Amino acid sequence: MRLSLSSPLKNTVARGLLGLAAFGMSAAAFAQAPIKVGVLFPTKTVNGKQGVQGAQLAADMLNAAGGVLGGRKIEIVSYDTNLSPVDGVAAVQRMIDQDRVKIITGELSSPVALAAIPVIRAEGGLFIAAVPKHPDVTRSGYDRVFRLNSTTVMDAVAFDGILKGKAPSGKKVAIIAENNDYGRITSEAFKKLFGAQVVFSDMFGMTQSDFNSIITNLRQSGADMTCLASSNVEQWSNILRVMSDLNFKTDRCILPGLINADGVKLAGKAAEGLFSADIYVPTIDTEFNKRFVSAYSAKYGKAPEKLEALAFEAVWLAGQAIAKAGTADDTAKIAATLRAGSWVVPRGTVRFDAQGQANVGDLLRLEVRNGTITQIK
Repeated sequence: MRLSLSSPLKNTVARGLLGLAAFGMSAAAFAQAPIKVGVLFPTKTVNGKQGVQGAQLAADMLNAAGGVLGGRKIEIVSYDTNLSPVDGVAAVQRMIDQDRVKIITGELSSPVALAAIPVIRAEGGLFIAAVPKHPDVTRSGYDRVFRLNSTTVMDAVAFDGILKGKAPSGKKVAIIAENNDYGRITSEAFKKLFGAQVVFSDMFGMTQSDFNSIITNLRQSGADMTCLASSNVEQWSNILRVMSDLNFKTDRCILPGLINADGVKLAGKAAEGLFSADIYVPTIDTEFNKRFVSAYSAKYGKAPEKLEALAFEAVWLAGQAIAKAGTADDTAKIAATLRAGSWVVPRGTVRFDAQGQANVGDLLRLEVRNGTITQIK
């Protein structure tokens, strides 16, 4: 016996078949949909632009190699944090709610990173911090937070001996720091290191542009060595220029991880002799670094520095971990994969400890000579 369908039932079945067809199309489309990776940086600053460029190059190289998970491309979603925790939280919330981002990378400022982590945690996201140096970034207890840069504590252990060698007992020293958690921690550590040798210390706001008063007071202190804890190249280059304009001659250092060729260019002759240290230089002799430097230079017309390298590594590792974990959505599995693996990056091989902190290697001594950041052996 052959059954016949009533018109209403025929319509229902037809709608169901259309729905299945539509679902099939959506599934196929989803299989090739790009994987969005969030990139946080203060994009209006020199540093922020460099960070976004490094992140984009990682996506470009991953995509040129065929993408991940069967050909899905990595798509960068970037918003400006404006060096502000409030703006940083808003950027993270927008990434998660509007763009459906599950993996967020980058950032320059520790206060922004520390403010963003609870939001990322509440949404079950994963965060690979590129630059923030505050030790607490990887001490939240959330197992999906990672950091590629060295911390202020790690820097101090390696850099204190260099500072003491530059300013032995009897020399007067000064510290000028940005007014945030990073600046305060660095300033306090500096004071503990030098004790009574510290004759001047001051702090400045992250949007401050006039440094004449600070440098006038610094000059009156008679400091033999002045160190800057400033993550914003526009600010520390400005400070160096004011020191030069006021004819204040002193040994000058910028704390590890903050020196930058664009800052040296902005400061001009005022940067000559500035010394520092960092975990990356573009001359690191690894095959991956040569490939990275070549690709970055071809795309942007200049060699990359540490900030660009760390931003690149954050997105690169996100892509590699997604591919190895076999998922772009299960952030717990991606985090476990990151923590369990050894990962080849331009600097060498990176591994993460139980808290998500990467091994960073030795600090390289640097000095500005003839307008160029030079590694000192």
